[in-house]
Amino acid sequence: MSTLTAHGSFTFSSNTCLPRVYATEGEAVRARPFHTASQHRRLDAIEALLPLPGRYREANWNGEGAAPIPESAIQEVRTFLQKLPATFPLPEVTPEPDGYLGLEWYANKWLLYVVSFNGKGALSCSGLMGPDRIYGTRYMDEGIPAEILDNITKVLR
Repeated sequence: MSTLTAHGSFTFSSNTCLPRVYATEGEAVRARPFHTASQHRRLDAIEALLPLPGRYREANWNGEGAAPIPESAIQEVRTFLQKLPATFPLPEVTPEPDGYLGLEWYANKWLLYVVSFNGKGALSCSGLMGPDRIYGTRYMDEGIPAEILDNITKVLR
């Protein structure tokens, strides 16, 4: 929730996800998030991707020594997807044997991009862009790094 302070007869939020909030001068106002119907559908679609079966939260879930997927990785994925521009399609969600939770955008075997989350703040990125292999670690401090958005866009073209 956001807290707004009124500085006149009326105050309203300029944030498109918050309703207009009116208050008298000097009064603190707590605003509740407001979403359009399409934003609700997008949030519902994100939530539908994330319920992992309980077996992925246990060690050796694949019978080959896989590490459990931590709840913090699921939360990082949720935050990432909520920040992803609505014009981008939602990716496939893939539990990985190293305990990461991956998001994959796939066009074909030569054009794909994966962002993986470990629950500790690091985004491990890898992909194929034709003959080029790309990889690295990025961090989502204030938003999704432009390089990640650029690479997803390349796959979607």
